[in-house]
Amino acid sequence: MTQGTASLGTRLVVAVGLVFVAVATFVVYDRLLREAPAPVFESDEEHFLYGSIGNESTDGIPYWVWLVLPRVFPDLLPGPGGYSTLGLLSKDGNDLPLGFSKVTIGYPRVAMNCAFCHVGSVRAEPGDLPTIVPGAPAHQVAAQRYTRFLMAAASDGRFTAANILGEINRNYRLSAVDRLLYRFIIIPETRARLLRLKEQTAWMDGRPDWGHGRADVLNPMRFHRLGRPVDSAIGTADMMPLWDMADREAQGLFWNGSQGTLMDAVVTSAIAAGTSRTWLDADTSKWEEADLLRVLRYVADLNAPAYPFAIDKALAAAGQPVFAAECAQCHATDTAASPRAVDTDRDRLAAWTADASAALDAFGARRDWKPAPFESGDHYAAVPLGGVWMRAPYLHNGSVPSLAALLEPPVTRPARFWRGYDVYDPDSVGFVSDGSEARRLGSLYDTSQAGNTNVGHNYGTSLSAEARRALLEYLKTL
Repeated sequence: MTQGTASLGTRLVVAVGLVFVAVATFVVYDRLLREAPAPVFESDEEHFLYGSIGNESTDGIPYWVWLVLPRVFPDLLPGPGGYSTLGLLSKDGNDLPLGFSKVTIGYPRVAMNCAFCHVGSVRAEPGDLPTIVPGAPAHQVAAQRYTRFLMAAASDGRFTAANILGEINRNYRLSAVDRLLYRFIIIPETRARLLRLKEQTAWMDGRPDWGHGRADVLNPMRFHRLGRPVDSAIGTADMMPLWDMADREAQGLFWNGSQGTLMDAVVTSAIAAGTSRTWLDADTSKWEEADLLRVLRYVADLNAPAYPFAIDKALAAAGQPVFAAECAQCHATDTAASPRAVDTDRDRLAAWTADASAALDAFGARRDWKPAPFESGDHYAAVPLGGVWMRAPYLHNGSVPSLAALLEPPVTRPARFWRGYDVYDPDSVGFVSDGSEARRLGSLYDTSQAGNTNVGHNYGTSLSAEARRALLEYLKTL
């Protein structure tokens, strides 16, 4: 072989190698990293229910893996029915439950959005289909159980590429390239990320369970997003309603009375949910088309839902002066007071610290979207009571199952009850909180546990039985 022939052969090998590397690089980028535009929804409501808030890159799970986990690990769920057993709601024609977005970053990924915590359901009878109420507290959702299900699956020896791919193949035929990527990269990395999440959230195990309709958003933001050291604080609180926000700005939009503008609240909530600074920079740079703007716009126009059951108008009219005397000073729309002491459980107030506030301030430093200071006050916000019927259970920690129970002295309020059942009890003005179905579908709330006490808010507790009935009927009209 001549020197020229050998040189040509070498060049061909190098050229083929470079082409292979280029193709492989493109495939890896295209199938693992390339970020496609998020889906665009026709209405702001659909965007609220399914739109992206930019956390798919940080907290997203491969869609096909996520889809089949309940079939691979049915024994790790409360019962048959997949994710619905955790209280997740669905609408016909959608492949995701409410409160989840799907964005392709190399491969389809799903992540929670605002609606995960802010869409509720209600039924008049056990056999009824649920009525979905956007913007309501997701009292039926077991958020912590959902996270723990994912982590338990990752900790299980059955979480293998062979098992996951076997279930995926029942629904969808991945290409040969995608099968290789899922087998050797995507599925192993998903398991590793969930196991890291288990380590990061080990602090939850030393605190009372959240149960249905509650979440601790402060500690994950402090410990994970802002890098603050883990401590013993309990930040668990009821998920909040998102309607009549303009009426609530004077009192602050969070339980602790912090942040009085909707823009600040939306950005802070997105950060707590895992949205990155890079995504916030990009989203707010095109503000008129921004995903967060659509969320803000939808919530800003959201009105409290009307009470769906019969109201005794004469009795409600008799309750109006009782409300004026007992409740209006703190809760009437035009006179609602700033946060004040009502002697309720204080753990949630203590969970947000000065160093966390400083860290959040630094997180948004020199950014146009930087939220106003998120500082915890000494008392909880006294919010207007629009749609109060759909906000059960009551108080900031959800420690009182119904309005009727809230008008009882703390010593006679239920010490233990079941949360998460969506059948409504018009007599007590709250969701059914005991009985076989409430126990089967819900979670036990124990007021003896730290952060769960039902003390305080003694207003109306000395009313006569007649005045109490009238007040309850009037509250249904708000």
